[in-house]
Parts: sequence; C-alpha cells; structure tokens
Amino acid sequence: MWITSVVFGVVGLMVIWLGYWIRQWRNPKCNGILPPGSMGFPLIGETLPLIIPSYSLDIHPFIKTRIQRYGTIFRTSIAGRPVIISADPEFNNFLFQQEGRLVEIWYLDTFSKIFAQEGESRTSAVGAVHKYVRSLFLNHFGVHSLKEKLIPQLEQVVNKSLTSWSTQHSVDIKRVASAMFLDFSAKQILSYDAETSPLRLSEAYSRILNGFMSFPVNIPGTAYHQCLKDQKKVVSMLRDMLKERQNSPELDRGDLLDQIYKDMEKEKFLSEDFIVLLIFGGLFATFESVTAVMTLALSILSDHSSVLEEMITEQEAILKNRENPNSSLTWDEYKSMPFTLHVINESLRLGNVAPGLLRRAIKDIPVKGFTIPAGWTIMLVTSAQQLSPNTFQNPLEFNPWRWKELDSEIISKNFMPFGGGTRQCAGAEYSRVFMATFFHVLLTKFRWTKIKGGSIYRNPILGFGKGVHIKFSKNVVFGVVGLLVIWVGNWIRKWRNPKCNGILPPGSMGFPLIGETLPLIIPSYSLDIHPFIKTRIQRYGTIFRTSIAGRPVIMSADPEFNNFILQQEGKLVELWYMDTFSKIFAQDGESRTSAVGTVHKYGRNIFLNHFGTKSLKEKLIPQIEQVVNNALTSWSTQDSVDIKRVASAMILEFSAKLVFSYDAETSPINITETYSRIINGFMSFPLNIPGTAYHQCQKDQNKVVSMLKDKLKERKNAPELNHGDLLDQICKDMEKEKFLSEDFIGQLLFGGLFATFESVSTVITLAFLLLPKHHSVLEEMIAEQEAILKSRENTSSSLTWDEYKLMPFTLHVINEILRLGNVTPGLLRKAIKDIPVKGFTIPAGWTILLATSAQQLSPNTFQNPLEFNPWRWKELDSEIISKNFMPFGGGMRQCAGAEYSRVFMATFFHVLLTKYRWTKIKEGTISRNPVLGFGKGIHIKFSKM
Repeated sequence: MWITSVVFGVVGLMVIWLGYWIRQWRNPKCNGILPPGSMGFPLIGETLPLIIPSYSLDIHPFIKTRIQRYGTIFRTSIAGRPVIISADPEFNNFLFQQEGRLVEIWYLDTFSKIFAQEGESRTSAVGAVHKYVRSLFLNHFGVHSLKEKLIPQLEQVVNKSLTSWSTQHSVDIKRVASAMFLDFSAKQILSYDAETSPLRLSEAYSRILNGFMSFPVNIPGTAYHQCLKDQKKVVSMLRDMLKERQNSPELDRGDLLDQIYKDMEKEKFLSEDFIVLLIFGGLFATFESVTAVMTLALSILSDHSSVLEEMITEQEAILKNRENPNSSLTWDEYKSMPFTLHVINESLRLGNVAPGLLRRAIKDIPVKGFTIPAGWTIMLVTSAQQLSPNTFQNPLEFNPWRWKELDSEIISKNFMPFGGGTRQCAGAEYSRVFMATFFHVLLTKFRWTKIKGGSIYRNPILGFGKGVHIKFSKNVVFGVVGLLVIWVGNWIRKWRNPKCNGILPPGSMGFPLIGETLPLIIPSYSLDIHPFIKTRIQRYGTIFRTSIAGRPVIMSADPEFNNFILQQEGKLVELWYMDTFSKIFAQDGESRTSAVGTVHKYGRNIFLNHFGTKSLKEKLIPQIEQVVNNALTSWSTQDSVDIKRVASAMILEFSAKLVFSYDAETSPINITETYSRIINGFMSFPLNIPGTAYHQCQKDQNKVVSMLKDKLKERKNAPELNHGDLLDQICKDMEKEKFLSEDFIGQLLFGGLFATFESVSTVITLAFLLLPKHHSVLEEMIAEQEAILKSRENTSSSLTWDEYKLMPFTLHVINEILRLGNVTPGLLRKAIKDIPVKGFTIPAGWTILLATSAQQLSPNTFQNPLEFNPWRWKELDSEIISKNFMPFGGGMRQCAGAEYSRVFMATFFHVLLTKYRWTKIKEGTISRNPVLGFGKGIHIKFSKM
C-alpha cells in the first residue's frame, strides 16, 4: 500500500514539476511585456513547423502565418532557444547599428558548436578582432584583388568547369557549382588543390550543411553526428596545413593563410584554434549562397526568354567592344553589365537562401511597447523584407527590370542578401563578380538545357529537392562566329570612329568595307550634282567625311580650300586614285607614273610635245579634221550609230596612232572595245573574281600593257626605223632617263590613252542631247563655222589654228557642255600630313575628293546653273573661271591634253556643222553613278549635206 502511495507521490511531484516547467517555458521571465507569439512545445519549441518544407519561393509559411497573426515582431522557440523574430524593416536596421551595444552576433546551437563560436577561439567577436578578420578577407577577396587578378582567374575556372560539364550527359548544377566555387575560394585561402588533396572539401561541406539546421543530437546515424565528424576532418586538415606553414616559413604561397601566419607574431588573438576555425567559417561562407542563387537563376531563366535575350545581348556587346577579342574579362567590363547584375539581384531577392540573420540581446531591448529580454536570440527576417509588396511590387514575380527604378536608399534598407551593418559579408562583391563571370562565360560560349528537377523548397533554407540537372554544350557557332562577331564589332567601332589628331569634318563612314559607295553609285537621272554629294553638302557643309570603296574620304566643294590643295602637291598632298584605278594603272611602286618632280615633268613634257599647242598648230589640226571627216562619212552610210561608242573609237584610235602608230585594221586588239570594258570596271570594287567587272578590267589592262610592251621591244630591236610618234621619243630617252623602265613606259602610255578616251567622247555625246533642244545655240554655232569657210581664200583648205581661235562661241558651247557634263565627280588627292581646315583636321593618309562638279554647278558662280547657256561665258571673269571651272584638273596636274581635247571637239563641230546633217533616232537617258553615262546610248542618223 505504501509503495503505491510513494509511486503516486513521485508521479504527482513529476507532474507538478512538469506543469511548472511548461508554464515557465510558455511564459518566460521578462522585465516588461514580451512580444506576442507562442513558445511551442518544450525542448523542441516550434522547430518542426519551421523545418517542414514549403514548396514555394514565398516567405516560409512558419514566418508568414505568424506575421499575419502577431505582427512583424513576435516570439517563438527554435531548437530549444527562445527567439524573437522580426520582419520590421525599421527595427532590423536599428539593430544592425547596435552590435556591441545592444546585441551581438549569434548562431543556433548547431552552428555554435560546429563553428566553435564560444571561448578563446570565437571568431565572431567585435572590435579589433572583427576589424582584423574583415580586413583580412577584403585584402584577398575585395575590390582591389578582383580588379588586379581575380576576375581573369575566375573566368578561367568557370570556362574550365563549363567545358568539363559539357562532356557529361547532365550535371546537378547545385552540386558541381558548389564544388567549383568552394575549390576556387579554398585555393585563394590556403592554396587548396582538389586533385591532390586527401579530403574533398565540397563533399565534406555538403554533409556539414545537411546537419546545420538539425537538432544538436550527437548520436550515430543523425545528420548532426555526421556533420561533427566532417567538421573534425576539415579542421584537422586545416590544422595540418597551418603546421606546414610554421615548419616551412620560407615558402611564399601568397594566399590568405600565408598572411595569417605572418600576422601571428603581432596579433596575439591569432591562436592555432582561432585560425583554423576562422578559415573553416570563411570557407563555409563562400559555399552555399552563391551556388544556390546560380542554381535558382538557371532554373528561372529557362522560363524567361526575354530576360535571357537581354542578358545575351549585354554580354555579346562586351565582346564586341573589345579591341583584343582574346582578352579576359575586366573590372570595367563587369561594371558594364547592369542588366546581368539586376538579374543577380533579383535572384538573390527571390532566393533568400537563409531565412534571416541572427543576433543575441546583451541587454533588455524595448521595442514598440514590448521588451526583448537579455540573452534571447533575435532573428532578423530579411527574407520578409525582400518579399514585401510594400517595397517590391508583385514580389513573387521574377522581374529584373524593377532594379532600374528602385531607389538606392530603399534597396539598402530592404535588400540584405549578404547581411547588414558592420557584419555585412566581406565577400559580397566577390560573390557578385563570381556570378556575373559565370553568366558571362555561359552566355557567350555555351548553351544549356534543363533535363530534370527544379523542385524548389524552403526548410527554411532554400533547397532543390533531387537537384536541378542541366545539360551543357559548347556554343560551337559562337566559338567560331562569336570571335568573328567580336572582331567585326571592334572593327565597326573603329570604322565609324576613325582616329584623328583633332576633330574630323562632320559626316558618316557608312557601312564597313563598302562605306557609302552604294548611295554614290546609285544612278541619278539629272545633270545636277549627284544627290550623294548634294544632300551631304546641305547636311554637313562644303567639307565632309565619308567612305568610298573601303577608303576614308574627305569631300570638299569649298572653292577656296580646293584651290589651296591644288597648289600643295608634294607638300601637303599627292596625286591619288581609288583602289580600282591605282591597281589598274599601277600607281604604286617603281612603275608609278603619278610621281612629282623630274618624273612628272618628263611625263607632262612628252605629252605636250606631241599633243600641245605647237603640234596642234603645225600638224595635228588638219589630221584631226581628216579623221573626223572620215568618221562622219562612215557613220553617214549606216542607219544610225551609238554616238558615244563611235566617238570614243574615233578619238582613241587617232590618239593611239600618235602615241605608238596604232592601226585599228591590223592590230590584234580592238583598243576601243578593250578600253570600254576597262571603264566599266573602273568604279567597281577591286574584287578580282571571275565574272566581276573588275576582273575583266584587270584582264583587259594586262592585254593592253602587254601589247604596249611588245611595241616597245619592237622599237628597241629596230632602232633604225623612225615612226615619228611618242613611243619613238621615249625609246630615245631611255638611255638618259633612268626611271624609264619597261614597266613605267607601259603604264605611262596606258594611262595617257585612257585620259584621251572618256571626256571628249562624253562631251560630244552630251552635245547631241542638248543642241537639238536649243535652236538659237545651234544657229549661232552654224553661223560661226560658215563664217570661217567664207573667209578662206581657198575653200578646200584645211582648218587652221587661227581659224580654231576664231570660233569663240563654239568654245563657249564646249565649255558649257564641259561644265554641265562634269564627266567625273572631282579630283583625287591624298593627304601626306594632317591638314587643318576650318576648325577640323584631315588625317594624313586620307583621300581628298575635290568635288569640282559642285563648284561648276554652284549658283553662287553660275546663275541658273542647270540651264544650258553658252552666252554666260562671254561675261564670266577669267579669275572666277580659273578657280571654279576645272574640267581638265587643276594646279600642276592640269591635263597636258586639255587644249588637244578642246581642239578635237571644236574640229568635230566644225566638220559636222559645215558638211553634215543629223537626226536623233533614239535618245538615251542621262545618268550619273557618279560618272556621266547615257544608259542604252544616243543613236544618231548622219547624212551628208
């Protein structure tokens, strides 16, 4: 009986004690009023609801429901600890500033025991110790190290990892990214090498993390027990590595552990235990948050193509802006990827890897009418702030663009993925740079596909169930094309912004390679200045920049500047041609015929000797008259002729006869047809590919030059024969003029013939378009020519020089046609020095196109410039004419055959108007591209009077 009484007595006392203990548990002592809430069950408190997984990115239901029930500050108990949870932004920011005064950093018991956050080895101290630890990590992972060395190393590690992952069917991105990040960080901290180390740090830390949120029950089989075992292994390895440093102080590895070892003598708190646990905690800090956010981002990005597209555009822009496409990522490039950083911030905000930050009250803390007792843990739930609709509209929506508009002060108070106050993580920037570098390499060199997984949960730490499995593959297209894109992007940037020791004239460089060639060669069906030049003069002024056929060009329609440049040959400029002309006419190397000085003087004199005034007076005019008469007689026997084609043949064959005694009937080459094809390829791109106009042009040029060289050899082999032509004189001069090589002579003759070919026949053709529409002009010309015949003593005599000088109105007509015709758009020179002009600079090496065509059609000089009015030349001042009318060039380069061309045209009109009649059968269309052309030709029927 008494035994029963004792049992009931003991049980009763236990019930009383339990009841008292439960009451004490549920109603903790407090010098004031505790915040509302519940302490849950004794010992476990409310831990179970906290670690029950929530399959959403939203705030964990444990916190969310209690905020709704109790407000933003409430009490609970987690893992046997009384805890105040705060989701109040104002109070949280206040506490961040109170470390060492009202609160201190704190962890759950599991963390405290694993990380030894008590006693002498405690690494969470404030003051000098905290300052040292923070400075130590910033020295090795802060902005300076990132700028100086880490970013290229990060890029290399990421590239190597992604390359390795791309060889596998798929990888659990969280697992492999954790290994990548931890191994690299461990290398910086203690020169860790994953391939040679006896301990795989990433696997050990993964198991430590699994036991991190568990109850601290050290029983075999529990996560906590395994966690402690792995912790001891890691700590043991770290301790051994520290001893190695102590035993070999002469070795300098340049890592963080080296610096700590050197500091041990002056910093007394740096005990062996402290150092080991400091490094252990430092490695843990680098392990979880970054890789969890990267995994979350990859999982989310697969469903947000617009975000992905903008990220790719941003990353590719970085590559395009590089001068060296093979260079590594730089700090400046990292700072130039704002959208990628917005994506990282948004992933950090949604990720909320840890539920909050832990502090412990060291004094009673009053807050909003409540009291937080000294010794209580305070969890600052930053996750609730980061998902608050009061700060982030539609907080569960993945929207990186929101970061463009958020105020910096709002961000600093409500976005704390790396902690806040004095405890903000020293590796925050390092983590961001690592993630940005990962995305940079991934998006520019690789593709990925999510194979399986992606189930997100919180318990309350962010997790991914069975993992997110990704298939990576090298972006082979980008590997080849991407580098090309980088190079092209850099090339385009340089193309559009040419270097200049000053300010370039206004204008546009157009598209790479072709520049603005296409608008220039698009035909304009008018005698007006080509629209390419006219519109740019209106837009930019009379001096502007452009690019034609791959060449940077300055175009000038400024009379004053143009006349200045024409006087500066050999000083500021030299004669120049487009690439097509330079290659066809060999205007480079020893055979160059455009040189100044003795060579130019010789070339000019030899042509003047055979085509100048003296030759015209003594013998050429009657010969020209006979050639014209023979040609018109032949044309009159045909139904009609294309006047441009037949006039070209007439003048070219006669000129070739004077140059090297050419005979069209016996020559193996039809020189007219050959030069016609050459002119077709003259303004084309220099693409020497079969089927192109330039390729045909080159072939024909080679034929003509070869023929001229053969003629030269014939003369050298038979010096006794005297042909009396220009080639004879050159042969005689070869002994005394050393520059007269075979190549030089071939190109000199080739170019001389070309000069006589185009302008004269074009002006004659244009006359047949204009004269029938202007009867008064035609009547005055006929009257002038008939007056010459009437004044002759011998009516059958040939035209003379004096008679040529007696046809001023015919010469006015020729000048007017030359002015309107503007056969070529201008004169080309190349700057051999930087040339200042009107506040701008023309860089050395640039081509200058003196747009004489614009001067000849300027209303400032020629009233009603598009009107065909030969009478205007009676009143024009000779100085105005010399500065604004340059149909045969200007300066020292004025064509030696200018007078010969005028005489030929005047003689043609003399014979035509006194002996023949003509009818226009088919009228061609005038076009400029920019050289004057006539479409399908102008067909004329000639008949004798």
